[in-house]
Amino acid sequence: MDPYWEQFKTPFLCFAGYSGVGKTTLIEHLIKKFKEDSVRVGYYKHDAHRFVMDKEGKDTFRCNSAGAGIVTINDPRHFAVIANEDFKKRTISHALEQCDCILIEGYKQSPFNKVVFLDADGNLPISAEVPRIKAMIHQGKVSETVATQLKIPSFHRDEIDAIYQFVMSHFLSCTCPLYGAVFVGGRSKRMGTPKFSLSYNGTSETERMVSLLSTVCEKVFLSSRADLDMGDLGDLSRCERIDDEHANLGPVGGLATLMGRFPDKAWLITACDMPFLNEEIVKNIVEERDPLRYGTSYAQKGNMGFEPMCAIYEPKFIVPLYEAMSRRELSISRIMGELPFKQVKIPESARHHFMNVNTPQEYEIARHQREQENTK
Repeated sequence: MDPYWEQFKTPFLCFAGYSGVGKTTLIEHLIKKFKEDSVRVGYYKHDAHRFVMDKEGKDTFRCNSAGAGIVTINDPRHFAVIANEDFKKRTISHALEQCDCILIEGYKQSPFNKVVFLDADGNLPISAEVPRIKAMIHQGKVSETVATQLKIPSFHRDEIDAIYQFVMSHFLSCTCPLYGAVFVGGRSKRMGTPKFSLSYNGTSETERMVSLLSTVCEKVFLSSRADLDMGDLGDLSRCERIDDEHANLGPVGGLATLMGRFPDKAWLITACDMPFLNEEIVKNIVEERDPLRYGTSYAQKGNMGFEPMCAIYEPKFIVPLYEAMSRRELSISRIMGELPFKQVKIPESARHHFMNVNTPQEYEIARHQREQENTK
């Protein structure tokens, strides 16, 4: 276990205490409640002693003993990986970060957030000076010394519902700040003119989208290719421009640049060519945000996929995003489809909000509709 998990923001909580105080029983109950709430929870057991996963004489044991760096085995329902220390971080972290949250059994002395189990006499298993003790679980007794030393929430180990609410609240409190970005760097070949400068009712769509995102995001940026001249747009001094560091990769490169620049922030992204995206749609995606997933997105037509250009991407999305880039997978919606994103469904009557304008004819139709709406 190391700070790698904290960097990519899959929240976790350690449950620490002596053997026999009920750690596993409580965690088992919590896992069941997470499953009832459709939360993908991971479990990690830290064993202070050596454990054996393989039986002497078996094929995998023999190959492992012979020096294989990684040994895997699978059947129609399960698989297992046996590896040495060199592969531990990559294997364990990569698997667990795909969960919404992680319950860890052990690590009493770690510097990470933890819930401690008191012994039968109500005493701590570790010094009260150990950092980041968030709550304590007792068996009916809390010693006066402990009560004086720690002013933190205290639960009887049978108070499953109350403990579950505390743990869930803790995970949700790990939510990262939300930044926004308007993507303006498209080539606009069919339009024949840069889309960022298209205006409706006297205001450029880029300016409108910046104002729209500013209502729900701490900061808003323009995501653009480096060679784009935006001199025609006018003054957008309140909005910093960030040029793609990954050329010719489209929105994938732009998002990777943003997430690489601010790895501890979540991102709400939109495009400058969506003239019917409105405040209600933007505020709703923020209200529906599930910070424990890889992100939150509206469903595409027929609820068969994701709308990538009006979606929230949580910090840990950076890992599968960069992996996809290494494979030259440049469809954000396809990358999203392989991960546990929250999908927000909308009625077909609201589908027009996500329409793009790609040609002069489509722009004229959209401009006329926007002008009509402005006169109502």
